[in-house]
Amino acid sequence: MSLFRKYLLVLSLSLAALSVFLPLRYQTEYPKTLGPTLDNDLRLKDREAMQENAAQLALLGDSILVQGIDPNALAAQTKIRTYSMGMPGSASAVWYLAIKNIIAPANPHPNYVVLLFRDTILTAPGYRVNGKYFTQVDELATKEDANLLQKAFIEQMSLPEQWLDRYFPVYGSRLRLRETIDYYLRYSLTSAVGCDPDCNAQANIAVFEDKNIDNTLLVEAIATAESYLYTPQQLNFEKQLPRSFLPDMVALAKENDIQLILVRTKHLQYPTAASEPLALRLYAQALQTYAAQNEIILLDFSHEDALTPEMFADSHHLNHSGMLTFTRLLADALQEVLPNP
Repeated sequence: MSLFRKYLLVLSLSLAALSVFLPLRYQTEYPKTLGPTLDNDLRLKDREAMQENAAQLALLGDSILVQGIDPNALAAQTKIRTYSMGMPGSASAVWYLAIKNIIAPANPHPNYVVLLFRDTILTAPGYRVNGKYFTQVDELATKEDANLLQKAFIEQMSLPEQWLDRYFPVYGSRLRLRETIDYYLRYSLTSAVGCDPDCNAQANIAVFEDKNIDNTLLVEAIATAESYLYTPQQLNFEKQLPRSFLPDMVALAKENDIQLILVRTKHLQYPTAASEPLALRLYAQALQTYAAQNEIILLDFSHEDALTPEMFADSHHLNHSGMLTFTRLLADALQEVLPNP
């Protein structure tokens, strides 16, 4: 038997063995249901905190919110009880789930949801849902969230990918398999010397925190990750809108008598109107029209002169001075558009 035939035989046997082992290892049915497996365990601490504090306004967003808005200062300036649900790394799928499963069911629920976003992220349903980001999705989703699976996962796959996901366990279990391999690579050696996973995580945070990373490399990494948001497909508002979670968030807000307030944030990639590509400008105009048609308040700080480059810790995140300024700007804007408390 030739060496190549032996290779094909070993490869075929390995794939067959894995095709039997992986569904047993991860307890998945065959054929596999399209998309990831969700559980019914909801992270309810945010809903409970909102209810306990009778929050009237919920802030929602990613690390831009965490580093850009001081919720206590905002509450003091607006005289509105505020709760901040900032989730670093989150995107539109998580924000949709937060409104659907956490904010709207709260009793009482907030009267206002202020959602901080940048550029096209509201209509990018498949952005930041896989890999390490899936944890946040799973924490806020239930098995009944079919709309989430359809828009964030299934519609992002081609027909061949859907077939492989269902009938080829090595492909369908790829994310969980990678997590397992990553876990053993990351923790086996340190565990052998007495450093458990929590110890390992703290060590990684200490070594790789932002202040220890060359700012140029950090800016380049952010730009690379964000480039997906500026592809021709993502810049087509009319095409992306029905595929996105934005209409679902709007519908949830209306059904629960919640005023949705969208806040477009500034970043240094396109800090002025002149620096914006035409396609992004047209996207922003289409979003503004959609907001007006659906009784959504849209506050646009994307070219705010008061937020100077010196107020940014990197291309997207504000430093402490920037946080103070942006909090004041947002408070002033909210006081103009909301009824007096």
